[in-house]
Amino acid sequence: MKQLELYFVRHGETLFNTMDKLQGWADSPLTENGIKIAQQTGQRLANTTFQSVYTSDMKRTIDTANYIIAANKTFTGIAHPSANFREAFFGGFEGLDNQSVWHSIAAPYGANNQTEMLENVTPGTVRDRMHAADPLHLAETGDQFWSRVTTGFAELLDKEADHNRVLIVAHGTLIRSLAIRFADHNIDPVHTFPQNGSVTKILLSPQQVEVTDYNLTK
Repeated sequence: MKQLELYFVRHGETLFNTMDKLQGWADSPLTENGIKIAQQTGQRLANTTFQSVYTSDMKRTIDTANYIIAANKTFTGIAHPSANFREAFFGGFEGLDNQSVWHSIAAPYGANNQTEMLENVTPGTVRDRMHAADPLHLAETGDQFWSRVTTGFAELLDKEADHNRVLIVAHGTLIRSLAIRFADHNIDPVHTFPQNGSVTKILLSPQQVEVTDYNLTK
């Protein structure tokens, strides 16, 4: 049975991150600190052998991947962008204040924010609630989100050889959602959002997705 070892890295800090703005399919550049974070992640992974590197098709992940690749001692290829590994799409809420938007979405359900909702419902349900609250109804539903992520995993299993180690530079909500759905009880992604530059490890096979480490920063 084929199995891949995936290293999901959250991109470096961006301008929108420093402003605490919702940033899904909207994009903003890495800050100077974000570049430093990407370089530091590259140094931590410098001796890790990767057979392939993927990113979302957002510039913030492509730039982060290029800094990591530059520091790696064995990988000589290029990063392959895939829209399937984009962040969740926040629709009409893109670029708005993170805290106020989530409070407005959570309040009708007796919660104050996204984390409090995730204590009781799945990430897919949270996506559905954002879609329903979006005045434009453009935000991704849970089914839409998981459909493209599942397609991304299927493409990896089709393209990559058995036991390949694959770096994927992606996004915080996507990585957190994977951890909530596929990690065991020893990992608590509900109350911990992945830091910029952190590593989350996943074992992927046709039958199983297993999160083995989450939000590693050392």
